[in-house]
Amino acid sequence: MSKQTNTLPPIEETSQILQRYDVSQAHTMAYTYEELRNIGIQPEFILALLGVFEDQNSFSAVEFNHFPLPVIVDYLHKTHEYYINKKLLEIEQSIHLLVDAYPSTHPLLLLLHNFYVDYKSHLRKHIEMEERNLFPYILQLAEAADRNEKIGTATAISIQQFINEHHDTEKDLEEVRKTILHYSPPTGNQTLYRILLSQLQVFEKDLAVHALMEDDVLLPRALELEKQLLDA
Repeated sequence: MSKQTNTLPPIEETSQILQRYDVSQAHTMAYTYEELRNIGIQPEFILALLGVFEDQNSFSAVEFNHFPLPVIVDYLHKTHEYYINKKLLEIEQSIHLLVDAYPSTHPLLLLLHNFYVDYKSHLRKHIEMEERNLFPYILQLAEAADRNEKIGTATAISIQQFINEHHDTEKDLEEVRKTILHYSPPTGNQTLYRILLSQLQVFEKDLAVHALMEDDVLLPRALELEKQLLDA
């Protein structure tokens, strides 16, 4: 339907994606393709992403191969900012509210505290490394390819090494969410418990899409490009 009307479908995932691009949340349900192009967003890319958000089992890396690498990097960069400046803060707030709803000796309190401190630290380090080293290098590869230039081995940081050391953070989130389910919600306010679980599940799904875009789209293409551009 969206392809026929040239309007993105009015679903929650549309808003979820476009918030990364500083698009007004009040208007995210009504943007046409032309409006998105006018503010520098490729609607075809957003539509392809929506398909992954709606059904990860239907994901195909081939569907994203015709989008330039800078478009992929830009989405992943904006997603990092979205995680740090929005999603983690929302989860932190929910944890604080839920902690206040439990007795001070409840075992879940320590679990939630340790999870958030450790997970936030790990995710930040993961993001900082990609923003500082990986993304600039991939953009450098893309620019060199556009100029039909080679790159020297001294310039390369090794995409393969990054792939070997890469760790997907959504698995950690899934583990803590399942652990929380072992505990009963606070008797005084079960809503806070459900809100946190819902936030973790949504974030977990978002991270899984992020991992697909990074591991199955960006890195294989960057690795192939690196091989083509390295001096013999």
